[in-house]
Amino acid sequence: MNLTLKKIVYGSGESVPVVANTVIGLYFLYFLTDIVGMSPALAGTIFMIGRSWDAITDPAIGLFSDRTRTRWGRRRPYFFVAAIPLLVTFLCLWQQLELSTGLTFIYYTLLYMLFMTILTVFHVPYVSLITEFSTDYMERTSINNYRIFFQLFFGLIAAVIPKMIADSTSYSVMALILGIFMMSVALFLFANTKEPPLPQQQPKVNLFVELKSVFQNRAMQYLLVIYIGCYAAANVIESFVIYYMKYYLNREFDMSILFVIVIGAGIFSLPVWSKITEKIGKKQALFYGLVIWAVGQLGWILIAPNSHVFLVYVVGAIVGLGYGVAHVLPWAMLPDVVDIDELQIGKKREGVYSGIMTFFMKLANSLAIFLIGLVLEFSGYIANEVQSVETMQTIKWTMVLAPGIFVVIALIATFIYPYSREDHEAIRRQLSEK
Repeated sequence: MNLTLKKIVYGSGESVPVVANTVIGLYFLYFLTDIVGMSPALAGTIFMIGRSWDAITDPAIGLFSDRTRTRWGRRRPYFFVAAIPLLVTFLCLWQQLELSTGLTFIYYTLLYMLFMTILTVFHVPYVSLITEFSTDYMERTSINNYRIFFQLFFGLIAAVIPKMIADSTSYSVMALILGIFMMSVALFLFANTKEPPLPQQQPKVNLFVELKSVFQNRAMQYLLVIYIGCYAAANVIESFVIYYMKYYLNREFDMSILFVIVIGAGIFSLPVWSKITEKIGKKQALFYGLVIWAVGQLGWILIAPNSHVFLVYVVGAIVGLGYGVAHVLPWAMLPDVVDIDELQIGKKREGVYSGIMTFFMKLANSLAIFLIGLVLEFSGYIANEVQSVETMQTIKWTMVLAPGIFVVIALIATFIYPYSREDHEAIRRQLSEK
């Protein structure tokens, strides 16, 4: 298998978490509030509990995969183990049951926790593989670009097609189709990927000792702030846009077009950002991308319910340009941070680092959606009704400010991130001399 095909096969695995997280991020809160009939605060609490639990499991799965030793490798067995449970738990998550409020809350909380645990079993070992494919600064960016292409492409599909299926049939049928897809990709990845020779078995250490040493990595501290800012901003937009389009702009049917434009701009800008990264490095490219995103966020201020839909699409395209690079480069920077760790302590811990990254992504996601639920609750939101003026204004300014604040946080952290391409090249030389 040539290198390009290997990158395509590896990148295809990103379709599993992106389909799951996009559909859940866009529609699960709406499913709970407008289909099941839960209050926004209670529905947001489900996200908070489920994501917090899910975040805790990420570093543990990363550490377990670092220590795993099988004839299939360290990471690949987890793809096989997760395949069928992905289908079963995702299908159960989208069932509309006639239960009391308390039992309904317990059911969806437990199913959400279980599904996200299974997704972690797949996702953390998967993202850990990138550090093992190459040690080259730009080659790692190239590999990650393939992964992010699949992320944005399937994110676009997941933003549009599942809702169409659910509206024409049911959420249960939608879940069955997507569950079969995720199971199939997990099995495909298990059958068609290979890992490099296993590194020497490392002595077992306490998980909390491992985590403490990771947080002492200065580059990782900054990268986590960047990552949280980028993904929290994206999560707010993904979860909130359905309320913004349906209730503030009264253009629910235009939401699919908006997503095509936002994610399409991200996809088509990837080659441009790749060239920019080659010339100026990851830190500078990410900084410029976040500036564009911040400008796009200000654009939402200009939009009113009577604005021409073209203005909505223009603002969405500007946001999409920054949205794309903010998805690519934090993960492309992670292997470089792992190299710094290896130089400092003398061992490779890709799984732990990947687990911590996904831990903070999910923690940010849970807080963002929980806060959205609270905002809707206290603004006087009533599902499937015409909203009050106060609720409409709350929806508008939440769409502007909540993602914008997170983007600015990521922008500041990127500006002061302490390592450049030249620093990484020096680190690789030191590692190769060992």
